[in-house]
Amino acid sequence: MDRRLDRRVEAAASLAETLGLETEAEKAIVLGGLGLHGDMKAAGEAGKAHEDPLADFLIAAALKVRALAESERRSRQTANGIRASGFTFASSLDPAAILEALLDYLNWLVPYAGASVLIIGRSGGLEVGAAREWRRSSSRGPTAPELALAQEAIDAGESRQCLVGVVRCLILPLLGPSGPVGAVLLVRDGADLYDEEQTRAADAFAGQAAAAVRNATLYEDLCRARDELVSSYDTSIEVLSRALDLRDHETEGHSRRVASLAVRLGAALGLEGASLENLRRGALLHDVGKIGIPDTILLKPGPLDADEFKVMQRHPALAKELLANSSFIANAIEVPYSHHERWDGRGYPIGLESGAIPLAARIFSVVDVWDALVHDRPYRKAMGLAEARRYLATLGGTQLDPFALDAFLELEAGPSTRNTDLGFGP
Repeated sequence: MDRRLDRRVEAAASLAETLGLETEAEKAIVLGGLGLHGDMKAAGEAGKAHEDPLADFLIAAALKVRALAESERRSRQTANGIRASGFTFASSLDPAAILEALLDYLNWLVPYAGASVLIIGRSGGLEVGAAREWRRSSSRGPTAPELALAQEAIDAGESRQCLVGVVRCLILPLLGPSGPVGAVLLVRDGADLYDEEQTRAADAFAGQAAAAVRNATLYEDLCRARDELVSSYDTSIEVLSRALDLRDHETEGHSRRVASLAVRLGAALGLEGASLENLRRGALLHDVGKIGIPDTILLKPGPLDADEFKVMQRHPALAKELLANSSFIANAIEVPYSHHERWDGRGYPIGLESGAIPLAARIFSVVDVWDALVHDRPYRKAMGLAEARRYLATLGGTQLDPFALDAFLELEAGPSTRNTDLGFGP
């Protein structure tokens, strides 16, 4: 049998298999087209076995097709990884989680032992924004030489591979519209280079990592601006509450005291987070409606007559008018509007009763009455602490929520919570 012909047939069969030809008919078409099927095999007696360019061509073609198929597979894998990582951007606001997920996706395409996303901090130095370790028994993080090489790559604005001792590093700068924002550092043991396809895949993910870092910076800036705005609002609220107290020298410090007490009682009753913060803000602004009450009534040294009391009863409605259009303080309006409602329904401005009264207002009413009892007012002197406790206890179920009142009396009596600065006695 002609060895050259056998080699041709084997090479062509390998090419057919590489092309995914499975049926005999498909193979016959390819092999017949090359003159290597059926009768051609029996007629192949010419030529020398060591000179066979056709067989060499077929073998090279099979290898090329396999390489192209592998490249296509890896390209699909890269595209799928990028597509999958895109969902991470849409499903999370946590910058570290996004970057760690990107490193996990990258490991599918470019196997590494360790990876870090290095971010240029506000001081100018490199900070580790996210890190992953694979195929290692312990985490080591980027070394000083690796960080120095990463800084050089960032300064140059180009990817580079380096051998640091026995560790191969691939460094990919993260570039933003206004300049570099950091770098991705991949390390693995051994001197083998990252090949061209691995480098391209890593570059694609470096682009997404750069976007994630930019988004994280924007998000942090947004959070910082929000916190500064909230702080500014809170400062304005405190200034306004102090101004209201200063208008009435007899109640100076009242708003600060009742706000602190209300927060403590609210926390004891299970409020937390935004609910507790709204209670604090509402307590500070509980008397903001008194801006519209004439001084002759507000500062009258004795009891108010019926007409004066009607004017005074307008201050919750005035508070609602003042605060309702502020998106920041609207959720804290319950205390300014409803803290004069009574448990028995005989309060104002609309006569709510028991559980229909907002919880924040019920909590505040307890501490507001307490503070009024233990501090001087224009129409009477302060009670002693023991007398104030006894009197306050009689108001449960009529003026005050009995459950909030019991919680307050227990809190006020506890040795670990007594604070004479807030009106709690020894």
